[in-house]
Amino acid sequence: MKEQQIDERRSLEIISQMIADTSAHIDSNSGKYFLLWGYTTVIVSLFEYFAQLFGLCMPLCLWAWFLIPIVGGIGTVVLIRQESDTQRPKSYLDRSVSAVWTVFGFSFGMVYIAALVYGANLLFLTAMLMGMGTVITGKICQHKVLTIAGKLGMVLSLLIPFGHIVMRNYAAAGLEHIEALMYAEIIIFALIFAVMMVIPGHILVSRAKRQRDA
Repeated sequence: MKEQQIDERRSLEIISQMIADTSAHIDSNSGKYFLLWGYTTVIVSLFEYFAQLFGLCMPLCLWAWFLIPIVGGIGTVVLIRQESDTQRPKSYLDRSVSAVWTVFGFSFGMVYIAALVYGANLLFLTAMLMGMGTVITGKICQHKVLTIAGKLGMVLSLLIPFGHIVMRNYAAAGLEHIEALMYAEIIIFALIFAVMMVIPGHILVSRAKRQRDA
């Protein structure tokens, strides 16, 4: 009887350790992806803001927006290969999070086509979609920081169409020379990704490191 209790206790310890390892793994990996896409988006957005504000190398600099999917895509492939090299089997949570972002990646492609063909607001739709993906990831992994950051990003994305209204009002009043306001939506877009991805990414990576060191 005593031996059976020891075996049960040992089994619970193993299960608890597996759950902790899985949680740390997801924290670390999710954090890296969020930092990759977050920093890439923020840096490119700030570059575009100042390029448009001061008229630098325009319209050539507009192509810099494509650096976000290019750099983010290449970085994601590198991270996936590094993860596969660890020979760690993927858990259900791993596959679920991967499926979520695969769907949202496809959705972003549809959003880009809509923006290109129909003139939809690409910055607003991108921020809203990424916010939704972040919230779902937070719910799947039970990470409040991601859930809160995603919801906050979705709310902040509403400032982008509001910025369009402000721009039209300034233009109607003959105040086109206030260019800093005209490109404010790009700064808002950068702020959203800083709040929604960069900050949570650092929190997740830091928490994963503490779990590994514990």
